[in-house]
Formats: sequence, C-alpha cells, structure tokens
Amino acid sequence: MKNSSNKALQGLSYLFSHLPSAEKWLHFTTICWVLLQLLTSSGMHVKGDTTAAGLTWIDYTHMYGGLGLLMFATVFFVVVLSRRKVTDLYPWLSGNVGRIIEDIKVLLTFKLPEARPAGLAATIEGLGLLALLLAAVTGTLWMISFLSNNTSDPDFLAIHKTAVGAIEAYVWGHGLFALFHLLTWWRR
Repeated sequence: MKNSSNKALQGLSYLFSHLPSAEKWLHFTTICWVLLQLLTSSGMHVKGDTTAAGLTWIDYTHMYGGLGLLMFATVFFVVVLSRRKVTDLYPWLSGNVGRIIEDIKVLLTFKLPEARPAGLAATIEGLGLLALLLAAVTGTLWMISFLSNNTSDPDFLAIHKTAVGAIEAYVWGHGLFALFHLLTWWRR
C-alpha cells in the first residue's frame, strides 16, 4: 500500500513538474476552492424571489466564498499571464490555430499531445481561466445586485448558473485529461 501511495505522489509530482512552485500552490488552492464552491452551491436554495431574510449560512458561505475566489482567481490569472504570453493561451484570437489542429490530430491517434505554447493544452488552460473568472464575476454581480435590492434578480442568477456550467465542464474535462496523463505516466 505504501508503495502505491508513493507512486501516486510521484505521479502528481510529474503532472505538475513543468509549473513553477507558486503556480502549483495556486493551482491546488484554486481547484479546492472551486470544488468547495460547487459543493456549497448544491446546498443553496436561492430562487428568483428569494429575499435576504431567506438566506441560510450555506448561502452566505457560497456568496462570500465566491467573492474571495474572484480575488484569488484574478491573482492566479495575473501570475499565469506573467509567465506566459497571451498568444500562448489564446492563439485563436489572432487566428493561429495550427498547433491546436496538430494536437487534435495527435489525439485522434489515441495519444496525448505534449503541452506546448499555443497548443491544445495551453488553449484549454486559457479557456479554463476565463471560465473561472466568468463564473466568479457573474456571481459577484448577482451578489451585488442581491444585497443592494434585497431580492434575487432571476436574470443575474441565470447568467451566473450558465457561467458555472462552463467551469463545471472545465473541471470535469481538466480532471479527466489529468487522469489520462497520469495513467500514461504510470504505464511507462
């Protein structure tokens, strides 16, 4: 059992081996925080006609946790962009999709492409950061509207829930590909 846990720790170390130490901790903290937000959101019962009197401690935990996550995610985004170029994470903005297409072709051969600037992995990382910021910003806008009007705006709430769908999809997809990379490493 100890050998398996050592191997699992080595695998996790492998997954994060290309990241600077600060980004490893930002990554780990962000995923834990996002999972906490997703868990607390499942305990919320806020509808379009909910007033502040109807909020529970879990609602407040989610709301203020999301506000904190917005600040933390902004720091994470700035740290990542200070190490990488915008064109590495968002090559499609300038029409540069060549590496993405090459990486998709590699995936179609049932192999995992290597992570590289402007490639599929970098693009997915960039989209994940945008999804995280979008979910946190829309939640913050809903919270500001809610606290200033003492009632929930169903439009803001719907927009936030849609944005959260993007981060949920990202968490599942990112986790799945991390598992694929870990299994590939394990088989070597």
